[in-house]
Amino acid sequence: MTIDDTIANACEAVPGLVNGALALLPEGILIGGVGAGGAFDREPLVRSAARVLGNHVSAAIAKSSAFVEYAFVSQDQLVVIERGHDHPRVALVLVCTREPNLALVLSTARQALKTLEHTLDLAAWEE
Repeated sequence: MTIDDTIANACEAVPGLVNGALALLPEGILIGGVGAGGAFDREPLVRSAARVLGNHVSAAIAKSSAFVEYAFVSQDQLVVIERGHDHPRVALVLVCTREPNLALVLSTARQALKTLEHTLDLAAWEE
């Protein structure tokens, strides 16, 4: 099973999922993705995660158990950016349609990231 398959399996419960990326911060490196398009289409998601979470990867926050997430709502989509809890240098970015409830998207995105942190060997991506 590839990393993309693992990400797809973890994110299958996220309602209205269109596209997503798992990224390494603060470098902004794409680890894998889910949904429509390829690596080129996911690059804006990775850059967005690096932009909004890059300053949250400081040593003090990385050692804490601080939970960091952002949700952006536009007319036709929801964008959720989650920083890893066990691996703070990892972020999950998901783009969903506007039909689902925001709370449901956030809770399923949190669970997807938790699943990814326990399924993938993310220690290889840590410093």
